[in-house]
Amino acid sequence: MATPDITLTDQIPVLTEETDTLLTGESTLADHNGVPLTFGNAYLTLMICRAGYAHMTLNFKSQVVRAGDILVLAEDTIALLKRRSRGFRVFFCLIPASFSAEIAYVLPNPLFLFLHEYPRCIPLPEEKPLLTMWLAQMQDITRNSPVYRHIMQRNHLQNLFLRIAERMPPDAPATTQKYSRKEALCWRFWELICRHSREHRDVQFYARQLNITPFYLSQLTGTFFSHSPKSLINRRVVPEIKTLLRYSTLSAEQIADKLHFNDPSYLCRYFRRETGVSLTAYRRQHT
Repeated sequence: MATPDITLTDQIPVLTEETDTLLTGESTLADHNGVPLTFGNAYLTLMICRAGYAHMTLNFKSQVVRAGDILVLAEDTIALLKRRSRGFRVFFCLIPASFSAEIAYVLPNPLFLFLHEYPRCIPLPEEKPLLTMWLAQMQDITRNSPVYRHIMQRNHLQNLFLRIAERMPPDAPATTQKYSRKEALCWRFWELICRHSREHRDVQFYARQLNITPFYLSQLTGTFFSHSPKSLINRRVVPEIKTLLRYSTLSAEQIADKLHFNDPSYLCRYFRRETGVSLTAYRRQHT
């Protein structure tokens, strides 16, 4: 199966199926402002800033991401885009679980803890031309190597991660950062959304899972994300609907069934309410 390569887009698509192939492309992230980034079934997401800058929080830490910076986001990383410059764009590579396991096989164990604590990596000035060449090679492999693409992509990503491991400080912390109870609850809420948003779109379900009231959950998300719980749930669901409309031939009935909507008409009303356009109009505009 060919690896999809997406041209410049305002929104990073989500991986909607279990797969062993990568999804790569470039994005301005213009549609991701203000809510945690979400990538569907991606186990690991690699992003490299190509131009511009963005203010983000990564696991509740404020960061400024600039050209050349590398982000390595695990499925439980909370990455929140606060604001971005006009010319900001990133290369992205969505990596499913099986592919991640192949990459990780040769990597040193301390690297995983390091990247979880420090998901933003800053290359040295003399390394930036090498990173540009790495990106050009990655794009060439994706587009022009149909026979051995999988092996070549795996090896190419391993080389990048091994380079990061080479630059890892010897005194990198051996223990994970402690989070406050409120931060931990927000983290757990986002994990639950990522796991259950196809089946559950009601706030009450998540509040019960967290053993807190919906009101308290609303206070937490307002503090840390500046959004209501319902808005965050919808921000997880809508990108998946958009991806299915843009990159699949599934009918409205099939999408409704896949995402556990009662019927296609409810899916249509939901999508129009959240986006202002109909399913048909959105598909026509983006295909």
